[in-house]
Amino acid sequence: MAFKFQRRLKPKVVVDLVPMIDIVFQLVIFFMVATTFKVTTGMELNLPDAAKVNTVKTSTIRITIKDKNNIFIDNYKTDISNLNKVIKNFIIRDKSINQSVIIYGDSSMEYKLLIDVMDYLRINGFKSIDLAIRKRND
Repeated sequence: MAFKFQRRLKPKVVVDLVPMIDIVFQLVIFFMVATTFKVTTGMELNLPDAAKVNTVKTSTIRITIKDKNNIFIDNYKTDISNLNKVIKNFIIRDKSINQSVIIYGDSSMEYKLLIDVMDYLRINGFKSIDLAIRKRND
């Protein structure tokens, strides 16, 4: 007498990780793109050209100069008469300022205006003043 045993097939449980990996990958891409956009306000400048350009680490303060009445420290608008007071307020407000600044100046601005701004910065203890320029296309 032969016994026939029927084998019961056990269902194989498989967790498919591909859809989960796709979702995680899309979330990573989304957060990378969403956090890299930085909107800054400013004005259109015509930066001067130079043949030799060096890159500089970004400082904590950016000064944009168009003319005597249009000077921006970060996003705060001022003029040359109030510039010294505004610089002092920035130093008082943020003690972690690393004493360096980058000046973005229009190529048509007065040379005396640039010297006045740099003088106010030196008076207030800024040790490194960098001027932003554009690399000349030769």
